[in-house]
This record gives sequence, C-alpha cells and structure tokens, in this order.
Amino acid sequence: MMHKALKQAASAGADATVTFHESRKVELSFEFNRLKGIQNTESLSLTAQAIKDGRLGVAFSTKAGAEADVLERAMRLAEYGAPAPYSFPAPAPSTKPAVYSEEIASLRLEKMLEVGEDLSGFLKTLHPEVNGSVGVSKTTFREGIANTKGLEASWDRTVLSILAAAELVEGQNMVQLWDFHVSTGLDVDVERMKREIQARFELARKNVRIETGTYPVLFTPMAFRDLVSPVLACLNGKAVTRGISPLAGRLGEQVFSPRLTVLEDGLMPGGLGSRMYDAQGVACRRTSLIEKGVLSEYLLDLETAHKLGRDPIGTGGVSGIEPGNLVVEGGSQSKDDLLSGVKRGIMIESTMGAWAGNPYSGQVSGNIAMGFLIEDGKLVGRVKDCMFSVNVFKHLKDHLVALSREARNFGITLPYALVENVSVTAKSG
Repeated sequence: MMHKALKQAASAGADATVTFHESRKVELSFEFNRLKGIQNTESLSLTAQAIKDGRLGVAFSTKAGAEADVLERAMRLAEYGAPAPYSFPAPAPSTKPAVYSEEIASLRLEKMLEVGEDLSGFLKTLHPEVNGSVGVSKTTFREGIANTKGLEASWDRTVLSILAAAELVEGQNMVQLWDFHVSTGLDVDVERMKREIQARFELARKNVRIETGTYPVLFTPMAFRDLVSPVLACLNGKAVTRGISPLAGRLGEQVFSPRLTVLEDGLMPGGLGSRMYDAQGVACRRTSLIEKGVLSEYLLDLETAHKLGRDPIGTGGVSGIEPGNLVVEGGSQSKDDLLSGVKRGIMIESTMGAWAGNPYSGQVSGNIAMGFLIEDGKLVGRVKDCMFSVNVFKHLKDHLVALSREARNFGITLPYALVENVSVTAKSG
C-alpha cells in the first residue's frame, strides 16, 4: 500500500516521504510499596510529507493502512504550506543500529514483577513512613521510512526502563529522591540503584547551612543537562538561520573550553534515539558539533542546511530539528576523583525552574532542589533554600574544571561536570 501511495504521489508531481512508528509497551507501576497496575498499550502513527509546487504539506494518521489517505491530505495541504526550496534525498547507504535486544522483547511479566517488588521492598527499608514508587516497563518499537526517490528502510528497537523513587516528609523537611535505568539492552544493575538511593537518602535527611558566595559545583548528569540545554538550543539550525543564536556565523571558533566535546550520533550502539534515517530520509551519522571547544557544526535539517549552504546531518524532523543521540564526551577522571578534589563546594543533583529563562542568553538560574555540601572531598549533608546562577558561555569556557568518565544515557548522554565560580545564594536566617 505504501509503494502504491508513493507512486501515485509521484505521478501527481509530488516529492513525498512517509514514515511509520509502531510500539508495544508493557508497564508495571508500584505505589505505596505495592503493585498499582499493569498496562499493555499499542500505538501506530503514520506521517506523510509532500513537497508540491515548492511548498510543504504534512499530514498524520493513527490508522493502519491509511498511507494513501495521509499522502493525499499532505498533498492538498501543501498548497497552503511553507516554502520548501529543497527536495527529499535519494537513498544513501546506512546501517541498522544495534538497539534491539531479544532478551528485552521476550522479558517475562513475572521477571518484571520480581524487579518491581524487589525495589519496592527496598524502598520500604529506608524508613517506615517512606512513600515508595516504582515503574518497570519494556517497549518494542518498529520504525520505517519510504519516499518517492526509492528509499525504503525499517529498523527495530527495544527499551527497558526502571524508575525507583522515595518520598519522606519529616516536619518541614521533604526528601524526594529517585534513580533510574533506561537502555536498549538488558544490562540493568538494580543493586547500583539501591546503593545510590540509600547513600543519598541518609544525606538528604541531614540539613546543613551554607553562606552566599561562589563555589565549585559538581553537577550530576541530570543537573548538567540544565547547563547543556542552552548550548543545544543555540546549536539548533533554526535559531542559527533566524539570527537569534549567538553561535551563528562562528564555525571554526573556540567558543567553549577545550574540555568540552559535543557529538550527535544517530547510529550510536545502544542509543535511545538511534535510527537509520531521520524523518526526512537523510542517512544518520556521527557528527562533531563542538570539538574540544571549537564550534564545528550545527544541528541541521533539509531546510536549515539549504539556507546555510551545508549538508544535512540526519537530525531532521517533521516539525523541526530532532537529534538522535546527543553526547557530551567525558574525561579521564572518575566522579569520585572529582568529588575528592573539592575542598568546599556543592554537588547539585536536581534543580527547579532552571530552564525558564532565555536560552540564547546562556543564563541559567534556579533553585537547588536537591544538593549536598562537599567538605574535604566528602558529602556531608543537604543544602536547602538555595539558588545557583551560571552563564554557560562563560562558565563552560573559562570555569569548566573537568568532566567524569562515567556518564548517564537518558536520551542525551552526559557525564558529571565540575564547574568553578558558580554563584550560590543562600536564604538568610
């Protein structure tokens, strides 16, 4: 049906692409340390993009076998669509990424229940009044693309996701901690999750005071994402072509510390966003965006690549730039080594409201939702009622001390980051 629909679109003078996305998910949820529910869900989505008379039309459907209908609607909508001074590409070689695990696909419900019950039981041991919640899910995906130029490809992916969270209210102190695992393979380490939660839970119940000032801060991967997000926004080809990105026109310049390398790797083994082709039919690849602090490429789709006179890199989406796997390369030291080198500082694990400003200014400010005081290389207690402030263009250029070799992958792969001269404001009294 897809072949016939694309052939008809080509006969009507359209340059067209159809993508499909199927998923099957089994999800277990535990609340208050007991099983809450089991859900089985299936989904299907079809997307058609048609360029006709120099304009782009896009249509969607969730009905099986609706390829002809969705393509016809896309061609009709092209009359009112945005100008598209480009065309969808002819087939280019690509490889199926290593993101499918038969072990996950065949994972039995009994084993998922066992993992969920084990984690729920562990959370209860933290404190008699702790409210524990756990989620365990497995998802199998099939994705594919075809176009009027002869491109046709499909690939499979599996994802295992485990989340464990603990909440405890003690007077005016609320402790909220979590850890997670997400991967395309069955390489989960539940015992590591337990150790991480156990260690931080005890620290989070011990409040310590700090003074307003500047500190070296060890950002965990989750917190480091708040610093990296403005950088990615400025690398976005849409912002570059609109002239609102401060990185526009600066290819080849040293814009960050030599310690910072940022990659887009659409074919990364085990990558949660790995795929053979992007939504526009461009073959995915590994591209250096920032190489040892030097700006080397932008995140591009067909439109922005055309406007900038550059080649697309496989990050095109239906409605904008859609990276596959963004990676900040780590360094040579362990996170424990980074921690041990801090005389007096703070480790920020999570923030609140830190992504509310203008990303193109590079200013990141927000509350420290969960942070710990570091003294003589050790975590000694939780800091509360504090805010932090950095400017990523300054701090990731002049004050980035080191990145850890350990990293977490949750759609973007990030290490721990030690940053100096971070402004911290503590509540007085």
